[in-house]
Amino acid sequence: MAELTLDPPRVDTGRRALVLGTFGHTVNDAYTAFLPAMLPTFHRQLGLDEATLAGLVALFALSASLPGPLLGRLSDRFGEVPVTAASVLFSAVLLSLLAVVPSAPLLFALVAVAGFGSAAIHPAGSMLVRRGARRPEFAVALFSAGGMLGYAAGPGLIAVARDLAGPALPFVLILPGVLAAAAIHAFAPRNDENTVRKVAAAPRFDMRLVLGPVGLITLATAFAFLPATAVLNGLPLYLMERHGLSGGDPAIAGTLSTFSLAAAAGGIGVGFLTARLPRTWLLAGVMSAGMPAFLALLWLTPGTTLFVAALAAAGALSYAATPILVVAAQDFAPRAGATAAGMVFGLGFALAGLLYFGIGALQTQIGVGPALSLAFVAPAVSAILSVLVLRHTPAASSVSLVETVCACAAASGTGIVTCALSCALSCNGVSRNV
Repeated sequence: MAELTLDPPRVDTGRRALVLGTFGHTVNDAYTAFLPAMLPTFHRQLGLDEATLAGLVALFALSASLPGPLLGRLSDRFGEVPVTAASVLFSAVLLSLLAVVPSAPLLFALVAVAGFGSAAIHPAGSMLVRRGARRPEFAVALFSAGGMLGYAAGPGLIAVARDLAGPALPFVLILPGVLAAAAIHAFAPRNDENTVRKVAAAPRFDMRLVLGPVGLITLATAFAFLPATAVLNGLPLYLMERHGLSGGDPAIAGTLSTFSLAAAAGGIGVGFLTARLPRTWLLAGVMSAGMPAFLALLWLTPGTTLFVAALAAAGALSYAATPILVVAAQDFAPRAGATAAGMVFGLGFALAGLLYFGIGALQTQIGVGPALSLAFVAPAVSAILSVLVLRHTPAASSVSLVETVCACAAASGTGIVTCALSCALSCNGVSRNV
């Protein structure tokens, strides 16, 4: 059972964890954006063709997602703070070396390993930010939004550094990551600073995570992420085919930027709503509302007010389910929360990419528009799976009203620390007893 300590709670612990975890995710994902920003350089300097560059991107996507559950075990075993800090440092060093890699074989080897930093920070960071958070879904939403903002800023950062740094470019690029990792390691709260004791980690990877509710949540995540994957990869092609836009048309770049910014805002909005609405039906509603917004993109003219409105709505709803799904997976695996988060972030994204391969194959058979339509209605499958699984979310053991009030008051920092030694469910959502 998760027990409250008798020490007065430290009210700033949750805020520090949230800020530093989100900051680490922002910095890490800014580094991951270096790869797409440097693809033209690899084409020009190393002579790589389009197919080879696509393989490079696919390799990084796999290394940044598939190892997530296994690397999440590191966080469950050694703690979120050191793994989060090490992940940022790992990404900073290896991805900064992209600026000076001398050959294609070394480039592929570097990219294959560099993705591990992203694979590790998602499970570790998502556990760190919910420390002391009264609304864990909101904390994970901010964590996710920070990554999106970092990814959007990455190409601009490497362009500025390239103009200013000269031969010292890799060292200049590494520096922000080193500073961020040091700040996380020095100032992020450890387990003994939390008001709720950490549940002991499971001694090994539990295959029931794959075959049980966490596995179903991961599958639901894949269908939930498929529309966003289709927009980012297939919608530009559709706009070129249907509306005659060129590959460099500002409307295409503006479409992707608007979609990404709206996605960052949407997750935060859903994080707010989880405190006011049942998360099962909120999740189903978010997924259901997103489908008509995505489908409208296939019929509206780019650049019009209605198209921008539909695009913003689709973006806001595209990843809005992420915080609910991640927190639900962690609640189903209280002894392996980071491993469960790694499955959602890692395997969920990887399966979404695999599903999109099928959509891509259909594009040549039935056309881009009809194939994208199938991707855009995929959240219906996710909504059904999510409702079925989340209806059985672990509940707290029964405790008296006095115990619950006293324990939750202590956890929330009101200073009432003498009347309850334990509670079955922490008020801040950090740990659930199963």
